Amino acid sequence: MSASRRPIRSRVLAAAVVLAVLLLFGGRVFDFLGRQMLYPAPAFAVPSPPPVPLEEVRLELGSGGGEVIGWAFEHPPDAERDRPRTAVVFFHGNGENLATMQLAGLYDDFERLGVHFLAVDYPGYGRSRGTPSEASLVAAGEAGLAWLERRFPDSPKAVAGWSLGAAVAVQVARRQGARVDRLALLSAWDDLTSLAAAHFPRWLVSMGLPDRYDSLAAAPEIAAPTLMIHGTRDQIIPIVHGERLYAAFGERARMVRVPDAGHNDLLARPVVWEELARFLR
Repeated sequence: MSASRRPIRSRVLAAAVVLAVLLLFGGRVFDFLGRQMLYPAPAFAVPSPPPVPLEEVRLELGSGGGEVIGWAFEHPPDAERDRPRTAVVFFHGNGENLATMQLAGLYDDFERLGVHFLAVDYPGYGRSRGTPSEASLVAAGEAGLAWLERRFPDSPKAVAGWSLGAAVAVQVARRQGARVDRLALLSAWDDLTSLAAAHFPRWLVSMGLPDRYDSLAAAPEIAAPTLMIHGTRDQIIPIVHGERLYAAFGERARMVRVPDAGHNDLLARPVVWEELARFLR
């Protein structure tokens, strides 16, 4: 009988060891995996200098936060204009960087809007130094807004973002208050915990989600007029999450639902740029 019990005892001992390891290191493992999923910085190299007519901008985050890189475009002066152009800081999705934005033609799209703009790479993305996190991404966004204020002091300021970038834009707008004149959110979620729970078990979300990006809680604190654009067939950030955020903004926001658009193809739809042009001008 003692011999037959050895395999059982061995399995119990092995299970106990695995449980102890999970208790000791499981949180770190899940946190690491969560960060890899939330911040999958692409391997595309970001050149320096950027292609003409873009300008490289270096933003110091301060307090040891390192330096992040942005690419900017400034329209030449136009004596016939009766008001300054809007200046926009844009935050890309979690799987993009400045170089992939160029490959997608997004700088041309922004230039056609008739606005000055700055696109910011997140810490740990491209040639930006630092580690990506909610705090560091928002700090990069605030540094981008401050740069616009110095470069275009007379221009209305707009903050815009797509997907993860929309969540960053919400937090920047909440923290900066009256310094933000317009807020444009493309494929925005309500809060990251709710979104993640729609794709993964809640116990895994609670252990492995490193940041929260609670846009739903931030929305009532934002006074800036807000434009939201969302694809009706978005399977990554289902439109129900955008609808919840839209309801939290109330009368300050307008929601544009793009029929049959998904997540990754939203910015390829002309209606998105038509709506942005009207809103930002």
